[in-house]
Amino acid sequence: MEIKQLKYFIEVAKREHLSDAALELNIAQSAISRQITLLEKELQVTLFNREGRNIHITEEGKQLFSEATKIIDQLDNTVRLFHNQSETDHYIIRIGYVESYITQVITLLMQSFENESEAIIQPILMEEEAILPALLTDKIDIAFTDMSEELKQHRALKVSPLFEENFHIYVPKNDPITLATNPPLVQLSNKSIYELYPLPPRIKQTLTKTIKSPIRTITHPQIAQYILTKERGFIVTSSYHLLTKNPQKWLEVSLEHTELKRTICQVFRLDNQKHDFPLLLGMIDKLLSRSATYH
Repeated sequence: MEIKQLKYFIEVAKREHLSDAALELNIAQSAISRQITLLEKELQVTLFNREGRNIHITEEGKQLFSEATKIIDQLDNTVRLFHNQSETDHYIIRIGYVESYITQVITLLMQSFENESEAIIQPILMEEEAILPALLTDKIDIAFTDMSEELKQHRALKVSPLFEENFHIYVPKNDPITLATNPPLVQLSNKSIYELYPLPPRIKQTLTKTIKSPIRTITHPQIAQYILTKERGFIVTSSYHLLTKNPQKWLEVSLEHTELKRTICQVFRLDNQKHDFPLLLGMIDKLLSRSATYH
């Protein structure tokens, strides 16, 4: 039994007339007649009594009409449900992003966009390795993540650099490294290093090649300040994470001159048709496309 057979049967049953049903369905009368015959053979019943050119629905036909109508109505409701969901989804733009300066401005981006559009932004904090699969399977519409060759190899994606993200280190005031101009990472090799919030994987990997002792993670500025005050170690973090200034206890040293840097880019599918997507891209360019690191 096929859906089209039920639809043909319903139209014939409503009219008890093959040619009228064929006209309504815009198909040949012979095609309808053939499908009705196949349906009768499958169900092993007579659905219509034929008297010359006239047909009359049988009791079995009336029973099938009742059930077939329910089936087609349910089918139509299901199709309508998914169409409505698709329409709703058209107005939801999902942004996947890695921990970066983006976290500082995504609220502003959402507010600016939603003030001018009927669409809304759904932000999703993600691990870097999850970004590409999510883009390729339409789980997210746009991503803010580390620039990589892997991303640029996909022709279906548009990859554009936004800004360079740098890092800095807080050191106890009396440490000799504060006297150096643009100290190389090797000067940190024998130091106790703490990361204030987890560093990006590639940045931490670069740092661990130089640092002999394990890099420990802390997630609160007050802990970092206490460690610096007691001269127990150095604090490495992204340049947009700032500790309260205390020149009597610690100083900030930029690592912008070192290999501890990354390029944050925007990535999206070229075939994205979400509502007001070009408007969002324009706002991203206005708010985020910079060559310098944000502070």
